[in-house]
Amino acid sequence: MLRELRVRNVAVIDAIEVEFEPGLNVLTGETGAGKSVLIDAILLVRGARAQTDLIRSDVEVATVEAVFEIDRRASALAVLDDAGLGRPDDLRIVIRREIARSGRHRAFVNDSAVTVGLLERLGDHLVEVHGQHEHQRLLEPGHQLDLLDRFADAEAQRERVATLAAKYRTARDALDRTRAAERDRAQREDLLRFQVSEIDAARLSAGEEETLRAELRRLRNAEKFTGGLADVQGLLADGPQAASAALGRAVQVLRALGRLDPAFETPIEALDAAAVQLDEALAALRQLRDGLVFEPGRLAEIDERLDAITRLERKYGETEDAILAFRADAAIELDRLARHEEVLAEQERLVADLRAELSAEAAALSERRQAAAERLGAQTQRELRALGMERARFDVAVEPDPGGQVTARGLDRVEFRLSTNPGEDLRPLARVASGGELSRAALALLTVLAAADPVATMIFDEVDAGIGARVAGVVADKLAALAGRRQVFCVTHLAPIAARAKHHLRVTKAVRAGRTRTAASPLTGDDRVREIARMLAGDAESASALGHARELLRGKTR
Repeated sequence: MLRELRVRNVAVIDAIEVEFEPGLNVLTGETGAGKSVLIDAILLVRGARAQTDLIRSDVEVATVEAVFEIDRRASALAVLDDAGLGRPDDLRIVIRREIARSGRHRAFVNDSAVTVGLLERLGDHLVEVHGQHEHQRLLEPGHQLDLLDRFADAEAQRERVATLAAKYRTARDALDRTRAAERDRAQREDLLRFQVSEIDAARLSAGEEETLRAELRRLRNAEKFTGGLADVQGLLADGPQAASAALGRAVQVLRALGRLDPAFETPIEALDAAAVQLDEALAALRQLRDGLVFEPGRLAEIDERLDAITRLERKYGETEDAILAFRADAAIELDRLARHEEVLAEQERLVADLRAELSAEAAALSERRQAAAERLGAQTQRELRALGMERARFDVAVEPDPGGQVTARGLDRVEFRLSTNPGEDLRPLARVASGGELSRAALALLTVLAAADPVATMIFDEVDAGIGARVAGVVADKLAALAGRRQVFCVTHLAPIAARAKHHLRVTKAVRAGRTRTAASPLTGDDRVREIARMLAGDAESASALGHARELLRGKTR
């Protein structure tokens, strides 16, 4: 339930902190005092679009913070889990929204930054707001269908229909593409066969181009390689000053000196090792020289082969691997085209199976809706009559969609129909209901739907619009009954409704230091009696109004 609401720098609110209680909470006050601003603040923490014109003119940032208490079975916990936010140990969810004049708005859940989309998903599980705008939504056929499905507990079934409808559309589109491709199939097969055969004829191997280009570099620099190897051979072995001969002479000199003094033989071991390494180097040179024997015409062969590979790369890919991958994909497509009739038959079977499954699921959903529509219509009609529309008739019509196709919503369109006077036919709600009748229809429906609604907090913004004093007591009873199962928050101008509340808040507006400021105060005792009297007669000090107010308050627990 909603426990606290803190608002700073929003419209006429400088800083306000409001606490709520379980059961029925009412908010009263003069018109324009700022009650609607508090509703706007709650809508913000539910993810409503942030408007910078809500920010007080003398500041840059406005903030709204709401504290919700939940139980361990609350569906909101699954939303937190999915978002990776974890479950709060104290079972409190703190939502904060910051609106900046710069446009850089921010949102937080338990001090973790979140998206507005997450606030919307979370808000759907925490609080439901019903205002004049929501009453207008009641006239929309799509919203009426949503309400019926909620009452029928058919939302999971509708989700299955939506999933099947998406699969069916995907399979049908694939089948249409396959059928359309029939016209170009022969031409496409010829092209693919040519491409596969051209690549196969080239007998490519991975890394071949790099190997050929290395060989080409050796061929084009053959004279430099041959001359260089000859020079190195002369320096190391063949020339009069060759390193091998010099090493031999050095060893002879040291051995002669060693006969006079053994110490002079010490370097001989290192020189012998150098001679061994020199022999190894000479062997490597001979191997390189032998490798420089080139076949006549090899240079032309390499150039021709590289030209062939380059032509393939321009057509099929930048590397041998890419060309071979293209060839593999082309072969798969060629096989599929060769199996066109088989593929077409498989796709047709899939589409037929999905169509049958979708039709069966949609038909079952329709049956469920038809059965629920009868119950919803009868129960709503009883509620309307209890709300002062004694001769009202209410019906929920479930009819095939004019398009005749199964959509993500199923086969049906739903229409709420109302007759307010004897002898009048049932007509669509949008063509019948006045403002007061629409308010009562909304309240009647919400009363019936409340049992199927998991949201712990319901907020009604001026649900009493268009309702006279005679019906106000009945509306108060309905709200009190709803508050027996969940927390109800109501903005009202009617004293009978305010008197039934367990927690009464008064919103006042005052001008201080040239600025308008709004405050909200809990009312008890004589203060509450005077507020009820003001709502009854416009005079908080009228003796008759005070007496009537006390009578209403004494009867609030009936």
